[in-house]
Amino acid sequence: MYSESIKNDEIQRVTGANRQECLDKIRDMYGTSFLILNTQRKLKPGFLGFFQKDVLEMTYQVINKSSKPSPVNQEKGRFGSFENMSQPAFNSMGNVSVDSNFLEQRDSILKHTGSSVTNTLQIAQITKQMEDMRKVMQEQMDAVIKATTSECEHETICKIRELLEDNGFSKSYRKEICKRMKGEFSIDELNDFDYIQKKVVEWIAESIPIAPVEKKGHPKVIILVGPTGVGKTTTLAKMGAYIALDFKKNKDKYAFAPRMRMITTDTMRVAAVEQLTRWADIINVDVDQAQDSSKLKELFESYASNSDYIFIDTSGYSPNDYHNIANMHTILDVKGMNESVYLTVQAGVSVEDFENIIRNFEAFNFKSVIITKCDETQTFGRVISVLAERKKSVSWITTGQEVMYTIQRADPMWFVSHLKGFNFNQKDVEKLYGNADKDHSGLDI
Repeated sequence: MYSESIKNDEIQRVTGANRQECLDKIRDMYGTSFLILNTQRKLKPGFLGFFQKDVLEMTYQVINKSSKPSPVNQEKGRFGSFENMSQPAFNSMGNVSVDSNFLEQRDSILKHTGSSVTNTLQIAQITKQMEDMRKVMQEQMDAVIKATTSECEHETICKIRELLEDNGFSKSYRKEICKRMKGEFSIDELNDFDYIQKKVVEWIAESIPIAPVEKKGHPKVIILVGPTGVGKTTTLAKMGAYIALDFKKNKDKYAFAPRMRMITTDTMRVAAVEQLTRWADIINVDVDQAQDSSKLKELFESYASNSDYIFIDTSGYSPNDYHNIANMHTILDVKGMNESVYLTVQAGVSVEDFENIIRNFEAFNFKSVIITKCDETQTFGRVISVLAERKKSVSWITTGQEVMYTIQRADPMWFVSHLKGFNFNQKDVEKLYGNADKDHSGLDI
């Protein structure tokens, strides 16, 4: 499967899917005349560190380059054989043992020399050296076995995995983060938990796709779609209030007050127009209703020349209600609007439901996602996981039912600042990704 082999004099490396595959490759070339020096898991790089290929790299030394592979009937140990008297070997359980050749030669020396004091001391010194070497080799082997057989491989990785799970991150997202930790950090680095969790927070931040500010033509047509109950109508009013408040604070940036219109195509709810009108009255905006595509086209054409923003609210349907979703798509199909469509999803949505919503609303070709009701959940890992894995950007986040001051531009720092259990210096991460409270003009909607 993985056939790469790298040679450097007598110290060589080979990679494979697992330990047995690596050993088989070495035995094919050198029989049992080799010494395993080290094994480690490595990841072949992928996008943002994700979706990498996990391989095992084994470093070994050829004991006698001129020797030929051992005969087929010669017994092979799990980790090769060590034929020199000064080399330790491994027993069948993977433990280091003193080579039998050494013990035989030691007994022979004692027998022929009469076991004098000098010879006994010499043998004792050699035995101690061998024992010291055995202990070192055993410690190395224990570390290798632990690293290659343990699911988490290191206590720090286990802790990070638990933190990710507590924050609601999907299983596949957690798996990729753990793979990246195994591939990029040394044992010494993994021992520094504070350093690792800071780096993981940075990875989480960089995995969150943020929608760029879109400069569209005049007027800007904003359409919100999404399931029922996610707060589309309230969010639409919040976007209008965002512009009105920006004008109030920064009148010098405007030639004149922004002109806004609101249209609802929601024919499912009896009070849909009344609800939107109630919110629109707060910012002094008129509301109209369009029951079909022809009416929506008529309203758009009448407002296009004298409006800066046209906000269009839509009916909320189950993502599995294909008939009504298709009908809504037909209503919104008005040529020349040059609209920006946003998928509206509440923060507490499950991973499976979020993926299903994206899948069944993709026909609207939404530019990005608005995450609503962020005050109603404490974990945002589910949202981050799906956005990162489905490569869907997020543009806005909303909190609460109030219209004023409860909508803001999405920012990686906002999400990571709400992670539970992670302790890190927020300023260090902000240097890479900026502050969450950036000042955006209302004209950037």
